[in-house]
Order: sequence, then C-alpha cells, then structure tokens
Amino acid sequence: MFRWTLQLACRNKKLKDVGGILAGEGSTKRTDATDVFASASSSVDLENAAIVTHTERDNNGKMSITIRSGGSRRAPKIPTQTAEPVKRIMFVRSGKSLANVDIGTYVTTPDWRIPIVQEGVEESYRAGRRVAEIVGNEPVYYYFSPYLRCRQSFKHLLRGFDDYRTENQMEGEHIVGVREDVRLRDGDIGRYKTREEVLQHLQEREVYGKFYYRFPHGESGADVCDRVTSFLDAFQRERLDFPMDTNVVIVTHGQTIRMFVKRWFHLTVDTYHSMVSPPTGSISTLTRMHHRSCFRLDNQCVELMELPLSLNEYNGYKYRNKQLLGSMSTGAPFM
Repeated sequence: MFRWTLQLACRNKKLKDVGGILAGEGSTKRTDATDVFASASSSVDLENAAIVTHTERDNNGKMSITIRSGGSRRAPKIPTQTAEPVKRIMFVRSGKSLANVDIGTYVTTPDWRIPIVQEGVEESYRAGRRVAEIVGNEPVYYYFSPYLRCRQSFKHLLRGFDDYRTENQMEGEHIVGVREDVRLRDGDIGRYKTREEVLQHLQEREVYGKFYYRFPHGESGADVCDRVTSFLDAFQRERLDFPMDTNVVIVTHGQTIRMFVKRWFHLTVDTYHSMVSPPTGSISTLTRMHHRSCFRLDNQCVELMELPLSLNEYNGYKYRNKQLLGSMSTGAPFM
C-alpha cells in the first residue's frame, strides 16, 4: 500500500523534490522513506518523477525504499512489421509412382523406396518447366521429402527448370537453397503381407476418418499434421533470411499438401475429410497478396482439392494466417 501511495504521489506531483536524495539523473539509490518527504519543498516535475522499484521494513518497523529518477525510464519498444520476403509457396506433388499404378507395391516395397514410373518422370519435368516460367529470374528455395519418389521427382523437376531457362536464354544462378526435410515425408501406412490387407485398411480409414485413423504400425493424419506444424514453425524463422521475393518450392506428397492447406488456413477436421489430393505432378500455389503479408491459394487448386469457395473470398480464409506462417491455430471456424 505504501509503495502504491508513493507511486501515485509521484504521478500527481505531490511528492517533494527527490533531487537531493538521488545522486543524479537516471541513478538508483537506497534511502529511508522519511527522508523522501522531508526533502526540499519544490514539486517534482512529471517528466522526472521518481519510480518506486522496491520497498521493505526492517526489524524495527522502519520503512526503506528504493527509488529511481523518472529520467532513466525508456520508451517502450513497439514492434514494427517487416516486409514479407516470401512471394510464393509452390507445392509440387511427386510424379506418379509405382504404388499409384499398383496398390500391391506396398506389400513388396517399403513406402520410402517406391520409385516413380515413366509417366511420373514426364510429369515432374513439365512441373519444373512450369516453375521456371512462373518465377522468372526471382530467387528460388527448394524443400523436398526424403522418400525416393520425391527425390526422383525433384531431380527431373530441376532438369525441366534448367532446360526452360536455357531455351529462353535466362542467365544467372537463382537457386538460393536446397534442403531435404524429413518432416515432409508421406504418412506412414504401415506394413502388410497381402494386397487385400492394404485395401482393407484403406477402406477402414475412409469410414473411421482420414484425420484420426491410425494404420497398424503406421501414422494417423493427426501425426502428419503435427509434422507439418513443426515444419511451419521452423519455416517462420528461416524465411526471414531469404532474399526479397523468394519463391519457395516444396516437393512432397498428396496427403502432406492437403495437411499444409488445412494447417495454413486453420480449416476444420470436417473440411479436411472432404478434401482430395491434387493430381500427381501438379503445382498448388500460395501467392502473397500485394497489399499485405498474407497469401491466397490459386483457384485451380481450390477446385481440384474440392475446397470451399469461401477460402478465397475477400474476407475469407486467406487472411487467417497472414505473415505468421507457423503460428498456432486459435481455433478453426466453420465454413
């Protein structure tokens, strides 16, 4: 109570001048409380009013205080909004793999070692040319999943990227970074002995719910969501070191792309259940809006993934994440 009263007195200019007690502007000194009120008669200037930082009583009941002159106060730091260095985030689904052709591949080959087929090679090559056409001479940073089908897709994507630049006489090196990130891997569907067993569990997932169903010895959609969240949290910090107008290209899997969209726009689980994966070798693009640090999903991707059209409305979901690329969701609104 005494400390509060003393502080209030300082603010109301009722406390006597403490200049004789303080050793100078911005100094801190310990003194007896009675000395403060017995000081000179001049009023304390509001700008230099004392701040009470500590009060206590000794064994004899004598009050002592620690005061600091107001001149040492610093103006609070107001955070400033920095320019968003990322111009686009482009999700490229891996080219068609052997498992897309024959589901029984999961029985004979570990998921992470499943290769792409010739059609997947061509899809990835075309995706690389398309990426080069979109980004032009702007800087590009690549992330990709460690699974074989993604590494192969990335290889052919780069080939198409380089061929397009060579054909159009585009000079200079604009790849500012390449990184393999294990958090971008596909959801683990477990291990099986027969093709029928794989189909059985895939059907069970459709009934139970794609987000919560956990494959035996595998992962649930919620596990993939946690990995995507971890990636975005790290990406939020890493992006600050990117050159201005960097294009981020992420070569990953269909389920991972769907989870990125769910996580980015804080969509509900029910909305996630209604989504479908984009086609193999396709590009889904988040583009920075010109007037603020938020991103808009391209309309073609909205249609292909069967997302609600409200996602791209002016006051819709494109504003839910803004520049906080990895911020935790505060709750997903209904569509």
